[in-house]
Amino acid sequence: MKQALLGVLLAGCAAQVPQTGILCTAGEWDMPPAYHGNPWAPGGVGVARSFVFEGLFDYIPQGKQLIPRLARSFEETPQKLTVHLEPNVRWHDGHSFSSADVAATFQVGFLKGLEIWYYLDHIETPDDLTVIFHWRRPSPTNRLLALTEPIVSPAHLNQQHLDALRGLPHQEGERDATAEAARRELLFAERPPLPMGTGPFRMRKVTASDMVLDRFENYYRAEQMHLQGVRIARWGRNEVIWSYLYAGQLDAISPACPFDVAQEILRRNPSLSVRKPSDMNEMGLVINCRDKPLKDLSFRRGLAYGLDREAIRQLACPAGDTSQGLSLGLVPSQAEEWLGNQYSSGLTRYSYDSEKARQLLQNAGRELEIMAPAGFTDLALLAEAAASQLNKLGVAANVRLVQGELYAQLMNEGKFDIAAVFGAQMGPTVHPSTSEGRFFAADAQLEKASGLPRSRQAQDWVAELRVSLDPRRTRELTGRLARQQNESVSFIPCFEKRLMVFVQNGPRVEGWPSEDSPLWSAAPLGVERLYCSLAVQGYLRPSK
Repeated sequence: MKQALLGVLLAGCAAQVPQTGILCTAGEWDMPPAYHGNPWAPGGVGVARSFVFEGLFDYIPQGKQLIPRLARSFEETPQKLTVHLEPNVRWHDGHSFSSADVAATFQVGFLKGLEIWYYLDHIETPDDLTVIFHWRRPSPTNRLLALTEPIVSPAHLNQQHLDALRGLPHQEGERDATAEAARRELLFAERPPLPMGTGPFRMRKVTASDMVLDRFENYYRAEQMHLQGVRIARWGRNEVIWSYLYAGQLDAISPACPFDVAQEILRRNPSLSVRKPSDMNEMGLVINCRDKPLKDLSFRRGLAYGLDREAIRQLACPAGDTSQGLSLGLVPSQAEEWLGNQYSSGLTRYSYDSEKARQLLQNAGRELEIMAPAGFTDLALLAEAAASQLNKLGVAANVRLVQGELYAQLMNEGKFDIAAVFGAQMGPTVHPSTSEGRFFAADAQLEKASGLPRSRQAQDWVAELRVSLDPRRTRELTGRLARQQNESVSFIPCFEKRLMVFVQNGPRVEGWPSEDSPLWSAAPLGVERLYCSLAVQGYLRPSK
């Protein structure tokens, strides 16, 4: 059935004449006339963000390497971060780039709730090429939050917002929510037709089906960049992307892809190969603990013992890594770094044991529904595999696919039994405070969904973890949170997701790094952003 559907889609794909030096990929955006170029407003910019805008540095998590972009260098103390900018940078409209633009981006970003303002006191610009971030709260994540945020707000186009923000209090307890909301509405109301940044590619047009970006000829690193442009097809369903890959129409893309489909794509198109970096996300099932039988810890333990995670992973994410019966609030590949090599000592490991599961799952009393977001192939397959296994254990279960906005609403309101979700997520800083915060922070999405009583102590641990500069204390706090999460069985992880990044050497582009290159560790921070970084660094070049 799957192959027949793909055959129909493939037959409908228009043949594409190879354009040497043009990177072809796919992404999402609001269709015109709804499309606009305001990077702050809902629906703005879309996938073009990664090619039009850039940060001060690119970050490579493996090796913790920072690669210069808009900045050349930096130095720091616990109290401040001083950044020295690249000279001769221009915005796409020809205006010179300066430290005022960096400050403008973070100041305007205050209205959008940028995380950095939890730590940041103020920004100083002593000259056009120097920016100084002064910290209110020193933190191990401050550097990355400042150096990797895309710079999107040129000062010469945002003066009215900067004037309105002047004097607005940034301290907790002193902030004026009404004034902030009014200024945010003015910011969101702007609708430039196309985005305008400093990046290596400039948007030429956008339609309902594709985006066209051309090389920015005044780009400050133009001499080391070889590509001439980017063409982006609008991402519909994963099945459509598979058909594009069959036809060789995309040079780089990372769709969710079952094992048999991936193998057939590679067989049909020998110029394709796959890179499989960790997505720094763990997928699994969050449990609504408000009502019976899921309210009972013993029943939740039965679910954890009864799920064959390896079988679920093979179906839903063949490139992933199976979770080994622990729910730590961290992705498994990061556990040893943040918890030490004895991290599993003393924790209950819920290894697959169908007999023990049957004993604990008696008297379910009603059919359980597993909710999954429509359009997310991997989460839908996870839900289907879990429901099938529960039915075999004697627990009646079915799957319900729900559209995105309703799915989020039902999660927030606790109107579900079990839901397939992203669990632990390390975020752009790859730090445990981000991941554990999804379960224990004051606004924790997953703890709110689970309905478990909130622990003020755990919230305090997360708050301290955010600012801990002591490695020993960081490990201690992470361990406490990991233990509490594991023993609550409110989330059952199934696998650490690995991206399947299909890359094609030819007919348009070549030079992709090898599979073992540390550069691929940046993919979970934004795979399109990585494509652009590889172009800027000179890896990607026109096919010969």
